[in-house]
Amino acid sequence: MRKMTEAAATLRPDLAVTCAAPELLAQAEELAVRLGLPLAEAGARHQLLLRCAPEGLELVKPDDPQLRGPLRVDFTAGAMDFRRKQPGKELLLRAVGCKIGRPLTVIDATGGLGRDSFLLAAAGCFVHVFEKEPVLAALLADGLERARQCPDTEAIAVRIRLTAGDALPFLREMRAQGQVVDAVYLDPMFPERRKSALVKKEAQLLQLLAQPSNPAAEKELLAAARAVSRRVAVKRPAKAPFLGEAAPSHSLSGATVRFDVHIAISGCF
Repeated sequence: MRKMTEAAATLRPDLAVTCAAPELLAQAEELAVRLGLPLAEAGARHQLLLRCAPEGLELVKPDDPQLRGPLRVDFTAGAMDFRRKQPGKELLLRAVGCKIGRPLTVIDATGGLGRDSFLLAAAGCFVHVFEKEPVLAALLADGLERARQCPDTEAIAVRIRLTAGDALPFLREMRAQGQVVDAVYLDPMFPERRKSALVKKEAQLLQLLAQPSNPAAEKELLAAARAVSRRVAVKRPAKAPFLGEAAPSHSLSGATVRFDVHIAISGCF
């Protein structure tokens, strides 16, 4: 997620922390303090609620009948579980240069809900994922913790290190120390800010947290990533322009997205 400007801050949704059961109140109180968010009071109305529930941490939009179902990070079941078991169909793995039996060290600088990081780890990669939006980082941390407690996903989840913060200072420090990783992965896109029945519930919730695109910041992030990796893979909408106006070495295209790949000359930029 991108750094908020003062103008963007006014666009942030009205968000509070709550719990689904009395025994989770202490957890909700700790989370509210950690994120600097208010606790939801009885009878108060909020645009978004970050709710501690027995199933895990979840984001809900209570004032919209079509969006009342929770958004929760879950790597142990459903579509995510299906995808991790079929790595050969993932363009992402080709984009970062992942091959069976050759684990890579990858930095995911724009983690979001962590699905791509989890697919990379499922293929054997060691992933350091960054997410600077505190709410998304909290959801991702909760999902990873539950994945570590599940026998089917424990070995994958332990290969993922999460940092709740901006990747850019970390990449700059890596460059200053002459450090290089196998690949950096960037997925800075968020859904368009539009109302449509065709936009999924998850996308509508995410776009409430998303900040406006900042081309200068995106260009800076790409340059920093290229400076410390042998390969940078950038996920883009299929018809979107190149990130930072930088032409890639090549692209891998799917039906709705493509991966622009920047490969270092002689192993390092």
